Amino acid sequence: MRRLLLLAAGLVALATGPAQAWPDRPVTIVSPFGPGTSQDVLGRLLAPHLQAAWGQPVVVANVTGAAGTIGVDRVARAAPDGHTLVLSGDAAIVVRVSMAPRPPYDPQRDLAPVSLLGFTPNVLVVANANPARSVQDIVAQARARPGQVSFGHAGPGTSQHIGGEMLAQMAGVELNGVAYNDPAAQILDVQTGRVTMSFQSGVVALPRIREGAWRPLAVSSARRMTALPELPTVAETGLAGFEAQAWLAIFAPGNTPAPVVARIHRDLMAAMAQPDVRARMAELGIEPVGSTPAELRDHVAKEIPRMAQVLQRAGIRPE
Repeated sequence: MRRLLLLAAGLVALATGPAQAWPDRPVTIVSPFGPGTSQDVLGRLLAPHLQAAWGQPVVVANVTGAAGTIGVDRVARAAPDGHTLVLSGDAAIVVRVSMAPRPPYDPQRDLAPVSLLGFTPNVLVVANANPARSVQDIVAQARARPGQVSFGHAGPGTSQHIGGEMLAQMAGVELNGVAYNDPAAQILDVQTGRVTMSFQSGVVALPRIREGAWRPLAVSSARRMTALPELPTVAETGLAGFEAQAWLAIFAPGNTPAPVVARIHRDLMAAMAQPDVRARMAELGIEPVGSTPAELRDHVAKEIPRMAQVLQRAGIRPE
């Protein structure tokens, strides 16, 4: 009996040891997009709370390019010890896997899901100098000048890109998509009218709408945005069924020990529950959600085939 008790104690120590010892050095949260984007802002909002919980520095590192796939690939190749995480949007996880060239990682094999964090409806915006006051006005401009009305986006497969292509397909007009690796350049080009419009996350759009730099026309989600309740959805303007919004989630490298994933998840949920975090997310237009690792795994498995159909319906061909 004593031997069995000692064996049981040893098994418990093995099961809990990695989580108790973790982290033993700084933790890096990779943001696959640049400063000021949803991933970057949310990562920096959560970092102080996680740092307090973990007793180690938590650093947000911007690793940008290819619609987020470069940053996600960096984490997929990292040591599976929980010291490198990625706060990714949906494009690099469930959209780009259905486009060519496919990313070098398999998100279902090479990443360990931790938690879904939030949804980010996009706001269709134009420069104040643009006379458009509605989606119908933009459609009329596109019909009058085929191929000359443009929309900026953060790369193929992002919700910004899907939104523009879906708008063109559903309205039966020709729009010219312009991809940006630099968020600041896209922001400037929208503000000056160098590109006609853009579907922008609330994190980027709301401050510029409030300061009068951009005019909002509609939101891309199925429901109106909490932060802009007076603004109609694109679907409400006559394009029934239109929906193109992003989600944000935390992943660790694949094969990260389950106790470590559980610890990260527990402390993330505690950080998300803090009043200052929830208030700031609402201010930024991020709809907070939470999930277990298993729920995020199931979400990814369902979203990959669904987004493949969305790409097909929107007329976005694998490039």
